[in-house]
Amino acid sequence: MSKRLLPRLIDSFIDLLQKTGLLFIQKSKTLPLEIEPGTILAVANTALGDLLLCTPALQSLRSSFPNAKIAVLIHRRYIPLFEKCSYIDTIVPYHGGYRRFFSTVMTLRRLRPDTALIFHGNAPQDIQLCALSGATHLLKHPTRSPLRRLLSVQLPGKKQHTIEEKLDLVRAIGGKKLTTRMAIGPMRNKSAEKKFAPFKDAVGFQMGAADRYKMWPVEYFAEIAKRILDQYPDRKIVLTGIASEKYLGEELMKLCPDSRIHNLCGDTSIEELPYLLKSLSVLLTNDTGTMHLAIALEVPTLSLFSATLAELIGPYQDRHLHRVIQKDGLDIQKLPKKKRDNRAMKLITVDNVWSELEKML
Repeated sequence: MSKRLLPRLIDSFIDLLQKTGLLFIQKSKTLPLEIEPGTILAVANTALGDLLLCTPALQSLRSSFPNAKIAVLIHRRYIPLFEKCSYIDTIVPYHGGYRRFFSTVMTLRRLRPDTALIFHGNAPQDIQLCALSGATHLLKHPTRSPLRRLLSVQLPGKKQHTIEEKLDLVRAIGGKKLTTRMAIGPMRNKSAEKKFAPFKDAVGFQMGAADRYKMWPVEYFAEIAKRILDQYPDRKIVLTGIASEKYLGEELMKLCPDSRIHNLCGDTSIEELPYLLKSLSVLLTNDTGTMHLAIALEVPTLSLFSATLAELIGPYQDRHLHRVIQKDGLDIQKLPKKKRDNRAMKLITVDNVWSELEKML
C-alpha cells in the first residue's frame, strides 16, 4: 500500500468513527480541563533527546496525579533506559512509521486511556494513534497539522524552553506538582560500571548528531584533542556515538593519532551509555540526545549551538555544571534540514571552545 494512501485511509476511518459516534473526543475552550484522569497515555516516541526532554513532564504527571495509571509510547530502541522508572506504569513500544501500527492501536485500546498527551510524537501517526486509542481528551503542543481538528483544545504558542512547552500539557489537565529535571531509570548494572572504570575522568567528544547541520567539524575536534593531550598528558579522550558515527572517530584519529584517544562509537549499547557518560569529567558535544542524557545524569557538558537555539533545547537544569557556546547561524542556509551542511557550526572557532573547556578542565 502506498505510504501516502495509508495515512489518508486512517484519517478517513477516524472521521467515520466520529460521525457514527464510535469515537468521541471531548472539546473545550478553556484551560485547564476539569478532569481527573484515570489512565493517561503519554506519547514520547521520537529521538532520545526528545524523549529525555519529555521526562520532566512524565514525572510531573506522576506527582500531580498519583492515582492515575501512566502509559508511555516510546521508541523500542530506548526502552531499556526507562523500563524501571517509578513514574511509568506501562511502556508501549513504538516501531517507527506505520510499522505494527494496527497492533499498537490494539495495545493502546486495551489500556483504555481517558486522556492522551502528545509530548513529542511522529506526525501524523501520533494524533492518529491517540484518537484510535479511545481517549476522550487529546492534547498536543501547538501544531499546524491538519489533524489538530481532533485535539480537545488548541494551546497557544509560546517561545519557551521545550521542557516548559511539555509541562504546559500537564498544566492543561490541571497538573500542579511540576519538575523541570530530566531523569532515566535506576542505574544498577555493576558490570557496565566496571567496564568503563578505565575511562574515569576522561574527556568525552560527541561528534555526531542527527543531522549534519548540527555537527561541529571533525578537524576542529581534532585540534581540541591535541590541546588537551599536550596540556593534560594523563587525560584520556573518549569518542561517543552510535555505529554509524564510527567513521567520525576514525577521521579524528587520523588527524590526531594517539593511544590516549578511544573510539567507542558503536561499541556501547543504549543500556551502557549512561555508565560511560558517568565516567567522564566533561562531555564536549553537539546538540544531540547524548548531550541531554549527560545533563540528566549531572555530567558536566560544553555544548555547541549555532544552527539551533540553546535557549529552547539546551541545558535547563544544574546550569552551574554546563557551559554553552551559542553562535547566530540560524539563517545561514534557507534549506530543508536534510539538505544543509555544517557551515553554521563553523562559526564556532577552536579558540571559542578551548577558552571554555580549559575552565572546565
